[in-house]
Amino acid sequence: MLAIGIFLAVMVCGWSLVLGTNLYALRKARRLESAGTRVEGECVSHYWPSGGYVGVVCTYSAGAGQELTVRSSRYSVPPVEVGDVVKVVHEPGRPERAMLLFEATRRVGYDTALTAVMGAVWAAAVTGLLFTL
Repeated sequence: MLAIGIFLAVMVCGWSLVLGTNLYALRKARRLESAGTRVEGECVSHYWPSGGYVGVVCTYSAGAGQELTVRSSRYSVPPVEVGDVVKVVHEPGRPERAMLLFEATRRVGYDTALTAVMGAVWAAAVTGLLFTL
């Protein structure tokens, strides 16, 4: 019984960390998607992180001649090609905080689903822990 309690306590801590991180990412993506400033950007290059994945580097103008870059997440195939026009969404007043619009939109749906699953697992672990006490 002690081993089950320890296991459930570790699960609650682990899932709490995952859930908290996910809720933060969801909040950020939702805020950017709904209240962010949308501008056009251009894909200027690809980058290859480890694991055989590829991402894109895009530039965008935040006004007053300020040229900034934003990197995508990693994909198995490039989401856009060099030279393609992309929509970028950035935080008003802080244009360095930006995401590609298609990623922000996808992120909201993905994070909402993942948060629901993590929340259910977390609730099950808490309930199990309470029953073992």
